[in-house]
Amino acid sequence: MRNIGFILIFSLLPAQVIEWKEKPEPITALQIFCDMDDIPIFVDGVQIGASPIKESVQVAPGWHQVSYFPPNMKIDTGSMNQNRKMRDLIQIARQDVLVDEGETVRVVLSYRSLEGEAIEYEERLSSSRWIGLTMIVMLFSLMSWTM
Repeated sequence: MRNIGFILIFSLLPAQVIEWKEKPEPITALQIFCDMDDIPIFVDGVQIGASPIKESVQVAPGWHQVSYFPPNMKIDTGSMNQNRKMRDLIQIARQDVLVDEGETVRVVLSYRSLEGEAIEYEERLSSSRWIGLTMIVMLFSLMSWTM
């Protein structure tokens, strides 16, 4: 009976109101997903860990670059053509993401499809060489025909 009396008395008391002087702002962050494990992940050139990244990565509002490769990665295969292809491949693997204030943006990195994109890129380069070669041959034949 005494317990019921205490409950009634405490239920009639006004509730305490908490006022936030410094209300926490919404978090601005990136959620990064990758289709393979143990792949190093870089945000704005800083390695934040290896996939899978379980926690959201807090960032400032604005543009950010998410990649598998560090920005200062040196490439020297001994061939200018191969160096260019590698630089282009690294560029394909980078994603530029705009994060507005208070938003969490999902970034999905597909490491497995990177090889397919590289093969497609190589095919486009080789087909453009044939087009360029054909144009040069036509130009020389027109020049010789006019003489």
